[in-house]
Amino acid sequence: MHVLADSGSAFAINGFAGLTGAQQLSFWFSFILFNGYVGLEAVCLAAFYFAARPRSGSPNPAAIWYFIAALWVVMSFITTVWAAPAEKAFLDDSGTSLAVGTKAIKEFMGLGFAGIAVMCLLIGALSTVQRKRRAAQTLVI
Repeated sequence: MHVLADSGSAFAINGFAGLTGAQQLSFWFSFILFNGYVGLEAVCLAAFYFAARPRSGSPNPAAIWYFIAALWVVMSFITTVWAAPAEKAFLDDSGTSLAVGTKAIKEFMGLGFAGIAVMCLLIGALSTVQRKRRAAQTLVI
């Protein structure tokens, strides 16, 4: 192993050395899920930031829905830790083939938590739309 590191080439070191094809696929599935959660968390926090700023003297009550969504995404992050290591998350107990085991079920729980977060985001968005309609109606009247 030291010979590869001493070769002076950054491409000589392979992070997947010793992993089977199934383990590499499991790693990539977990990697994609984790990065999806990162994007969803960014959306939740941006929505919370813009909704929580007071406009017309009062904050948007939908901001609490965006904050709740952010907490559910944090739970999704936690499920990736429950299923660690990533290269074994979607493997059977013997570690040789892709299967739905206890670690994969934990990853699917994280997807469920992310689904709840998306629902909270949608509820917050609908609440914002209703608030804007009420504000527009009070201006007309």
